Amino acid sequence: MNMPKFGRKSFACMLLAALVCLCGVTLTLKNETRVRLPYADVQLAAAQRMADAEAVLLDYVTQHGIAIEKDDLNHTGLIGPEWTELTTSLGMTEAKRTSLQPDFAALMVKYYQQAGLQSGDTVCCGMSGSFPGLNLAAVCAANAMDLNIKVIASYGSSMYGATRIDMTIVDILNIARAAGVINYEMLAVSPGGDDDRGEGILFPETREIIEGLAAKDGYIFIDEGNIPGAVQRRLELFGDDVDCFVNVGGASVNVGSSPYTLNFPNGLVMDPPVIPQDLDRGLTYEYAARNVPVVHMLNVRGLAEDNGLPFDPVPLTKPGQTNVYYTTHQSPWYAIVALVIAAALLWVGWRKKKA
Repeated sequence: MNMPKFGRKSFACMLLAALVCLCGVTLTLKNETRVRLPYADVQLAAAQRMADAEAVLLDYVTQHGIAIEKDDLNHTGLIGPEWTELTTSLGMTEAKRTSLQPDFAALMVKYYQQAGLQSGDTVCCGMSGSFPGLNLAAVCAANAMDLNIKVIASYGSSMYGATRIDMTIVDILNIARAAGVINYEMLAVSPGGDDDRGEGILFPETREIIEGLAAKDGYIFIDEGNIPGAVQRRLELFGDDVDCFVNVGGASVNVGSSPYTLNFPNGLVMDPPVIPQDLDRGLTYEYAARNVPVVHMLNVRGLAEDNGLPFDPVPLTKPGQTNVYYTTHQSPWYAIVALVIAAALLWVGWRKKKA
């Protein structure tokens, strides 16, 4: 049966109203503008500090005849060998290269700002050797914001991280600090790896080597051999003055050892998922349970894509070149005008239907 004459006109008004709304949404999305973040200058200072630290470390690698790995496409000196006595887990070289962008320090400033940190606040950081770049970023951002940063570092590393015995993550941080480009307080070191026991994938002597490194470096050596004990020891060392906890890498003492570790979100976490009651839940959940903001730095691809940094860029981006310094702003006026026009069309269609 054919639609009555006035019914067709009403339908046409409804269809036109829908098209107008669609145009309004499209124009709103297409006409978004980038707005520079109010703390972008601090972000840039942190990124430049990280670039300076990487330059110091490359100079150290060069002067000491340490080989640049073939996978180190950007010639940073901070991509370690795939397999050494310090390799305790698998890893992706693309993620390691990505994390060396200085603008990751700018991202850390963004997270610290969103967490509400102010000058004089204390950041406690649990580091593995897996991501030298992200470790530097956490420290450089804290320095740029005049935050206190306390570190407990693990010698173990996933592939392509700080896997060199003669340039561990402890060495990397100490070299940059000795050059005056970063500052932090190293509270203790630990073996790393599964259950923080320092067991390598291929080399049975890993544990013995790590013990020797700890003796050489002279820091408190956390050696509990299980996650609950290792977590408790870290809580004691970090103390009660913790305004933000940062985890870099996938050390089980920091992220836990059960499937629920996969539920903890990437980046800044102010509203954590359901917190398990297990004794091996790791420091991320421990601090989240205490209502302390947590920054979880592990999924590098996700961190990059969510914050305007390229994944695995060659050459490496320079400070200030990525979108991490901006937020997007969308004017509501296109949508408002479209809604007004659509409402008018629907009113006209309703009137014609009544006639």
